[in-house]
Amino acid sequence: MTSDGGRTIAPAVLRVVQLVRRRADELAPELASRIAEQESAYRPGVLLTAEEVAAMCRRALVNAADVLADDSAAALTEVREGARLHAEQGVPVTAALHALRIGGQFVWTAVMAAETRRTILLDASDRVWTVIDELSQAVTDAYERLETYRIRPDTKARAEALDALFHGGQRCATEVATELRLPLDGTFVVVTGESEDGRPALSGIEDRLLARGVVSVWLRRRTGEHGLVVLGPRFDLAQLCGELADRATTRIGVSEVFHNLDEVRTALAEASAARSAGRPGSTEVVRHDQALVPLLIAAAPDAARRLADAVLGRILSLARREHETLLSTLRAWLEQDGSPAAAARRLHCHRNTVGYRLHRVARLTGRNLGRPADVAQLHLALEIVDVLGMADQPSGKST
Repeated sequence: MTSDGGRTIAPAVLRVVQLVRRRADELAPELASRIAEQESAYRPGVLLTAEEVAAMCRRALVNAADVLADDSAAALTEVREGARLHAEQGVPVTAALHALRIGGQFVWTAVMAAETRRTILLDASDRVWTVIDELSQAVTDAYERLETYRIRPDTKARAEALDALFHGGQRCATEVATELRLPLDGTFVVVTGESEDGRPALSGIEDRLLARGVVSVWLRRRTGEHGLVVLGPRFDLAQLCGELADRATTRIGVSEVFHNLDEVRTALAEASAARSAGRPGSTEVVRHDQALVPLLIAAAPDAARRLADAVLGRILSLARREHETLLSTLRAWLEQDGSPAAAARRLHCHRNTVGYRLHRVARLTGRNLGRPADVAQLHLALEIVDVLGMADQPSGKST
C-alpha cells in the first residue's frame, strides 16, 4: 500500500490518481470536445458556453482523482454543487449522467494508453468504476433534491398572493413578490389552460420546469390553471412552449413576454385570448405573438362564422368524409404555395386527384383559385373553420 497525503492507497489506484492530476489541464479540452460530440446538451451555446464545459471537465477530473484518493467527502460535495448548478442551467439529469459515463470511459482510455502493465490496470479497474458509480449517485442526489424542492406549501397568505397576482386585490406587488419568492422585474410570461374532465391542463409542468432550474408559480382551480413563468437566458419562450406541448392535455395559451409583475393581469388576458384561438379539443400551445389571425377570429366568432359559412358553407354541408377530403386538399394546396404537385406529395395522392378536388372546391365556393382576392377569402374561411371547430359540427347531405 502507498500513502497519499497521509491516506493509504493501493499502488495501482495511486498511479491513476497521479496520472489524472498531472494531466488534468491537458485532458480537459479533449474531454469537453468528446462530451459535446456525444451529448447534445453540452454542445457549446445550447445550455453552456464552451468555456463552461471545459471548466466543468477540469473540475470533474480533479474531483474524480480526489474521490479515487479517498478524499471523498469534500469532492462529492463539490460534485453535488456542480450538478445542482447545471440542473438550474437546464441540463437534464440524463445528459449529466451520460457525460459522467463518457468521462469515465475517456479517463480509462487515457490510463490504458499510459500504463502498459496489465496487472496495474486490473488492480485499478474495480475502484475506478466504483468511483464512477459514486459520482453518478452524487449527481442523481443533487437533481432529486432540486426536483423535490417546493416553494412553501400553500398557506392562506400564499393563496391570497396567487389570487392577487392573477386577479388583483389589496396586496401590493412587493408583498406578492415576497410571498411567492418572485422578482419584481424579470422576463415573464403567463400560461393558462382549461381543465377538462377533472384532468389538469398541464400535468406535472411545475416539477418539470423546476428540474430545468426554471421558477414558476401556479394558481389551480377545478376549471383550469394559470401559471407565471420566469424565463432566462438559458430557457427562452420557445423552450417553454416545447415543455408545455409535452405536458398539455388541452389547448394552452401563452402571453407575450413582459418585464414587470404589474403587467400580469394584462398578460393573463393575452394568454386567455391565445388559448381560445386554439382548435377546440386539441392540445395546441398557442402563443399570443404568433396567432394574430386566430386571435381576431376568436375575438369576433359570430362574424367569423358568418364569413366562413358564406365562403365554405356548401362544402361544409357535404357528408363529413367528403368535406374533410376537400378541406384537407385546400389546406395542403395553400400550405404548399399553390402547387398541386407539392400538395399531392403531401397528401400521398396523384396530382390529377388534387386538381379534380380543387376544381370542385372552386365550383362549390364560386371562387377562382387563380385570383388572389378569392384565394385570400378561402384561406381566411379555412382558418375560421379550424379555429371554431366548424368542420366537426353535424354536416348535411352530400350534394
